[in-house]
Amino acid sequence: MNQKVTNRQLVLLIMLLSITGTLMQPHAQAIFYAEQHAYLSYIPVFLVMVVSLWMLSRVQRRFPDRDLFESLVERFPFLGRVTGALYILFFLFIFARDIRLIGDYVSITLLETTPISIIVLTLLVMVVFIVRGGLGSLIGMSELYVTLFVLNSLILPFMLIQQINMDNLMPYFDIDVAGVGKGSWYIFSFFGEMIAIPFVIKGSDFRFKSVMWGITIAALLMMLIVIETILAVGVPIASRLVYPSYELARQLQISDFLDRFDLALAAVTLPTLITKIAFDLYFVCWGLKRMIPKVSGKVMTGPVALVGYVCSFWFFKNAVQLFRFTREWTWIGIVFEILFPIILFVFLRPRKKGAKNRRATDDQNQKQQPKEDKQGKASQERDEPDKSKRDGHQGGELQPS
Repeated sequence: MNQKVTNRQLVLLIMLLSITGTLMQPHAQAIFYAEQHAYLSYIPVFLVMVVSLWMLSRVQRRFPDRDLFESLVERFPFLGRVTGALYILFFLFIFARDIRLIGDYVSITLLETTPISIIVLTLLVMVVFIVRGGLGSLIGMSELYVTLFVLNSLILPFMLIQQINMDNLMPYFDIDVAGVGKGSWYIFSFFGEMIAIPFVIKGSDFRFKSVMWGITIAALLMMLIVIETILAVGVPIASRLVYPSYELARQLQISDFLDRFDLALAAVTLPTLITKIAFDLYFVCWGLKRMIPKVSGKVMTGPVALVGYVCSFWFFKNAVQLFRFTREWTWIGIVFEILFPIILFVFLRPRKKGAKNRRATDDQNQKQQPKEDKQGKASQERDEPDKSKRDGHQGGELQPS
């Protein structure tokens, strides 16, 4: 059964899926191509995702009591299951990519001597217990850690005043449109992962107004972080970093006794990243439960997590290969984040109740008509002997006594 999701929770879930992965990796690639105007790369991505989620919101309004997995299976039993299975595989790959990405991040920045396999396995244990708590656990963690992340991002500019160099944004109006488009290409697949929301919540809770707020806040927040990175670190350095947001945090120095303030920021950011991984795993298990009703999603969390653990090391040998795969991954992201929403918007319509009711009425009338004919014949047969009896004994004119 789908859990009730409020407007605030829907906004936070949209931000959770769009911010966390985008914050980790594609900013450096966007800055490399768009340079000082990399923040403009979010505008095309924002417009595309607004249209895509608007179409899914219209689809969800047609099925207010069901999530998108249920709607697909009910409307198209075979093709719906095929589409749902493709989305499950898509987010299984995202789960393997995210768990490896965050494992590399923790290994490089925090635990340099710990083997990455141990780090990833530890993260998986936490993620499995979160997912076993259901969607309520994910929503509760989002309300806490996404809110803290937003507050940190808003406070960060005031802490970077001494490190900001406005010359890094010059020339202000010499915009490389092709470079901005390439930056949008690298950002899109990460930012568009919010497409998973209508698959796990019912249609009546998927309100486009709240979705619009979530996309807008997430895009503005990411644009702010990109601008801060360019101002504090500079385009030449930021474009060659694997984790530019971490380098931005390292620029913070509050007097002499807080020169590693990045650790405090990491302590808040890391639970947000873990919550994002937990949502990926929850999506896969929820989809399996919807596609195969006899399967228990809670029981599947452990096996699916182990499959993701194996795939994370099987698909990517190192962090550099993971970093370069973003360019090709966008082609796959376009299929699931643009093409499929268009197809669902066009074809996923409820059955026409009027025609269905008329067919049911006609069938019922056809069934009742032979029954009425049989009843009429039976009553007629009963009436004939009664009539003959009346005619034999009491029929005709009355005889005088």
